[in-house]
Amino acid sequence: MRVSRNTASGAPEAKAAPVGGAAGVKTRWCRGCRLKISHPKVIRLGAAAIAGLFAVPLDAAQQVLPTSGLEIELHDIIAQPPVWRVRYIAPNLAQDGLPFADVAGDMELLCTQDALQRITQEGGAPSQIVITLMSAPVEFGVMTPGVTQFFESYTVESDLCIWEAF
Repeated sequence: MRVSRNTASGAPEAKAAPVGGAAGVKTRWCRGCRLKISHPKVIRLGAAAIAGLFAVPLDAAQQVLPTSGLEIELHDIIAQPPVWRVRYIAPNLAQDGLPFADVAGDMELLCTQDALQRITQEGGAPSQIVITLMSAPVEFGVMTPGVTQFFESYTVESDLCIWEAF
């Protein structure tokens, strides 16, 4: 059986993106990994995340995320060393109908400039931080269909949060 170059392996009838990505879209290597990123929104998102690293840290008075404009508050920190889960409430998350791509840069900012600092100030030494944005408080581990939640996982190295693909 011959599989054409633009079909998915294991499913000969399914179409796949050509090797090297779709034509006309810039391709960039993902930092710290072997993935290529070809989607224009993801490339812009990476630039926003880098710009966020140079912003001033979040404090008690500043609880508006710079990229999405969402207002947030810390809900809780769940320590399961070496993994720490830091959960934030963003009441307008569901109402504004923001897609994940619009808050992903803010989540990296929350990890590096808020969660990591909170954990290390309390004497923690995380190797992984999971950031959660949720539209309403949710008991950890309980499915709540009416609540919008976004999760992102980061490896901590040299006081930086490095995004992990799930």
